[in-house]
Amino acid sequence: MAKAAAYFLAQLKRALKFAPAQLAADLLICAGAGILAYLLVAQGVFLHGGVRYRIGMVGNLSDSYLGFGISALQEMDDSRFMIELVEMSEEAAEEAFSRGELYAVMRVPDGLLESVVRGDNDCLITYTATDAQKGLGTMVMGEITDLASTLVTSSQSAIYAMQRVLVDQGRGDEVARETDKLNLVLINLVLSRSGFGEVELLGYADGLSMELYYFCNAVLLFLLLAGLLNCAFYARRHAALARFLKARGVGAFWQVLGEYLAYLCLVVMGLLALSLPLACVLERELIVIPEWEGMGVSPFWGFLRTLFPVAAMFGALQFFLYEAAEGIVNGILLQLFGGIGLGYLAGYFYPSAFFPERMRMIGNLLPSGAAARYVEEGLFGGASAGAVAAVAVWLAVFFVLAVMVRRGRIGRE
Repeated sequence: MAKAAAYFLAQLKRALKFAPAQLAADLLICAGAGILAYLLVAQGVFLHGGVRYRIGMVGNLSDSYLGFGISALQEMDDSRFMIELVEMSEEAAEEAFSRGELYAVMRVPDGLLESVVRGDNDCLITYTATDAQKGLGTMVMGEITDLASTLVTSSQSAIYAMQRVLVDQGRGDEVARETDKLNLVLINLVLSRSGFGEVELLGYADGLSMELYYFCNAVLLFLLLAGLLNCAFYARRHAALARFLKARGVGAFWQVLGEYLAYLCLVVMGLLALSLPLACVLERELIVIPEWEGMGVSPFWGFLRTLFPVAAMFGALQFFLYEAAEGIVNGILLQLFGGIGLGYLAGYFYPSAFFPERMRMIGNLLPSGAAARYVEEGLFGGASAGAVAAVAVWLAVFFVLAVMVRRGRIGRE
């Protein structure tokens, strides 16, 4: 036991030699990420929680009824939260569309309203989009177009039927007045069609805002890839040293425990170095997180406490990957690609709520998913027993695997 403690102290002194360079790298990465985040917020990426589809309107829109309809859509209809209609010339629309500034172009032919009034419906609006835009946006626009055409044709049929009924009953003098009344009813139906559906904003990961979601995942990704910054700790390792320690009474378990604890000190120091500039940024409100707005930096310290168990688990993962790799270069590549893959499946780069159900299930079972679930539950007052157990189990698994690899290396001829 005394020899194992002495070995841990030796590894700790070795780790502290790498600490200044590692802390400098941590602060440099934090500064770069902070500048990027500030620029994204300053440009309004998170404004209103999304981006509207910008569609160019080309053609003669001077007709009073058509102009009223477009104004109503932009000012009173619920579609204004999804679609922005911009009146443009043909040349300007084509240039903006080619630059990617427009999602689509709608061309309104001359005589559209006259065709509708006559009942011919032979003037069609042309909707132009690219093949690369096939997907949810195209489906939404198709549904909106179908809804609009259904409303127009059904309204037209209703008005003509009402007019014929009045004429057949000898009430032709009431046609104009009743037509105006029915038009008002149909217009109110269109403008109040929010009753057709309800938009509910649930946020990300059980209600987190986009800002807090990406803030948490950026910190988790930093911890997941911390092994890249700490690669010097694993340089110049030799199996002969492990066999020598074994002969001196320090077995594989105590070797791995001493080295892991020393490495964990590096990971924790990196986390603390990261927390100081983040706390300063949040205190000065250079980056505003809605859930923490007006509360100063105190919520961040509570968030930081939930990260220490995650840091211990990710540290065990990184230790195992380096232990399993043959050579420092292979270890770095394994850390990079393994960390990126685990982070992607857990939703660190893109909200996992948009993934297929099977992919979400796999992501939740991975260590990166267990870490995200633990931190997200900790933000709401405390992690559940299941989240704590998942982090603890993964930590134990990686530690045991590292011990097994070390024993195999010691026993290898």
